[in-house]
Amino acid sequence: LFFWVARMVMLGLKLTEKLPFREVYLHAIVRDAHGRKMSKSLGNVIDPLDVIHGVSLQGLHDQLLNSNLDPSEVEKAKEGQRADFPAGIPECGTDALRFGLCAYTSQGRDINLDVNRILGYRHFCNKLWNATKFALRGLGKGFVPSPTSKPEGHESLVDRWIRSRLAEAVRLSNEGFQAYDFPAVTTAQYSFWLYELCDVYLECLKPVLNGVDQVAADCARQTLYTCLDVGLRLLSPFMPFVTEELFQRLPRRTPNAPASLCVTPYPEPSECSWKDPEAEAALELALSITRAVRSLRADYNLTRTRPDCFLEVADEATGALASAVSAYVQTLASAGVVAVLALGAPAPQGCAVAVASDRCSIHLQLQGLVDPARELGKLQAKRSEAQRQAQRLQERRAASGYSAKVPLEVQEADEVKLQQTEAELRKVDEAIALFQKML
Repeated sequence: LFFWVARMVMLGLKLTEKLPFREVYLHAIVRDAHGRKMSKSLGNVIDPLDVIHGVSLQGLHDQLLNSNLDPSEVEKAKEGQRADFPAGIPECGTDALRFGLCAYTSQGRDINLDVNRILGYRHFCNKLWNATKFALRGLGKGFVPSPTSKPEGHESLVDRWIRSRLAEAVRLSNEGFQAYDFPAVTTAQYSFWLYELCDVYLECLKPVLNGVDQVAADCARQTLYTCLDVGLRLLSPFMPFVTEELFQRLPRRTPNAPASLCVTPYPEPSECSWKDPEAEAALELALSITRAVRSLRADYNLTRTRPDCFLEVADEATGALASAVSAYVQTLASAGVVAVLALGAPAPQGCAVAVASDRCSIHLQLQGLVDPARELGKLQAKRSEAQRQAQRLQERRAASGYSAKVPLEVQEADEVKLQQTEAELRKVDEAIALFQKML
């Protein structure tokens, strides 16, 4: 460790006459996915270059033959490689490896490096690339960003929401870097890009960019550009290569803007003071409704239809909020008509019901979309199987000596399974009652 640090310090002083750094971050030991210390004889050594470029199983075997491993241990090492990497190590790239290692680091814990997790971050890089390409098409060739990132004042509810979530990601990133809490930083940035920008904002943007309201479309484009600009700057310390490539495709706010991402200032909370609790509360309701609708659609296998959705609210304030986000629910949940019922008004017949929050329930129209008799047959079979499973678990737990002989973790797992089975039975019974009414 000393010689690595000393060499970098001396080279930095020689070339720049300045210390290249003043602090050194020491991470925990990197082990294999099973928590074992990496050893050539076990065949579980992971070369970072193999993760970056990928290597076949045969390539891993060849590395053993070219090493100083005793011939008597080579076969044992090959068995270890076949067990851990049956298809070799997939190509993950430098950015995914760097992001993954930083996501793993936490004080006082060893790093159990699972290549499949690094592969997941390679897929995140692909998502980042495709999302930025889609966004650039949405901006259009003639797009000119505003000189500053300040809101223009005509932003829609979802524009305000994504700015608020971006401001939160900037805050968490800065606080995480100051505390050397790299997992908190990577989690904040991963969640912003994947679950907020891609899954929600870009989907809500599609009808806006294709609509006739040019003021709304222009505001959305400026907000989208801000998300790309700030989001790429946030990610650049972890993923310098893909973010630089994408950053070079963005237009600049001013002619004097830095030419490269590596010399662009890191986003500060003072630059992104866009927290908006009102917009976040409204979109949280929209997302709760969307999750409930998607769950119902999955339960009743409504994958190719857009069922109408009726929202039953507890008060006028919730009704006004639900009305404001109904268009977003329609887009995100792939629903047909999304209507808010008047207070006390009954929902139409033939609806499945789910709860979005303590003040809003969902009624999803099934009448005319499913065959009640056919669905009843499926549900009866499903109910019988769930009853058998519940009975087996109950009999097992009631057996003599169960509490004394069965390990505690197995008892806890059985209890969880029983609760899940009983919950499934309740849902099936509700669905059966609904379809019986539709006959």
